[in-house]
Amino acid sequence: MDEEQLFAFETWGFFAVEGALTPAQVAELKAAAAERGPELYAMRPETGGFWSQAYVDLLDLPVISPLLDELYGGPRSNGMPAFRIDHINVHTHGAFNKDLAGGRIHGANERLLDPQRPHELHKIYFGRNQTGAYENGLVTVAYELEDTVCNDGGFGCLAGSHKTPFHCPEAWRDLAKGVHPMITRVPARPGTAIVFTEALHHVTLPWTASSTRTTLFYKYTPRGESWTGPERFFQPGGADGWRGIDDRKRAILTPPSDEMPGQLAGRVRRKI
Repeated sequence: MDEEQLFAFETWGFFAVEGALTPAQVAELKAAAAERGPELYAMRPETGGFWSQAYVDLLDLPVISPLLDELYGGPRSNGMPAFRIDHINVHTHGAFNKDLAGGRIHGANERLLDPQRPHELHKIYFGRNQTGAYENGLVTVAYELEDTVCNDGGFGCLAGSHKTPFHCPEAWRDLAKGVHPMITRVPARPGTAIVFTEALHHVTLPWTASSTRTTLFYKYTPRGESWTGPERFFQPGGADGWRGIDDRKRAILTPPSDEMPGQLAGRVRRKI
């Protein structure tokens, strides 16, 4: 990460990469989402897998993958990624976002909220180890495919809340009842990638843009961990048949190999 990205992630819990996608990629991604229809909001193996070549390419995007490697402790000496894809959501004006008056703030640093709970049962976390290398659980790359540069929808958060041991005030949570002035609105042009730790309190802003929403959420974990359940796991051969499928992409698609250590609202952190 460069100096600005490092400062932003440490201080606010997120940073934006403008121009992460080309206009051609944005167009292909939008067209494939529109063809699938607004009611399908998650990309899963059982619903046909990847929707187009552009969705496959996002697994290991050259402008994003080195950043993810650093967020997961640094690149591996064998050239393999330090991360795996946990699950992929696609937010449109469909099933996931029928009420676009505003979402509810979610996400938290569970290491700080419940420090007595075993770390292997924490769904998400943020920090550095004793060597100074990053240790992250669930990290999301959100690709905005519409223009929200005038703060008329998209990603919002409580900047810096990934470091708090306190819950978000309940009165702030529901943005359909109003956007609290402490919420940071993150403007984005089409093709911008917003990289954030899910230990950050984050939220969907009320959508007031003239266009319909299309935002892609690629959610990653360390190679030996997961946040979602096995029913959403991809497999190493899950993208076979598409161009550019190499050992790196197969590693990114590989699920952890062990059994979950426990159950927590249907979602747990697992570690090998």
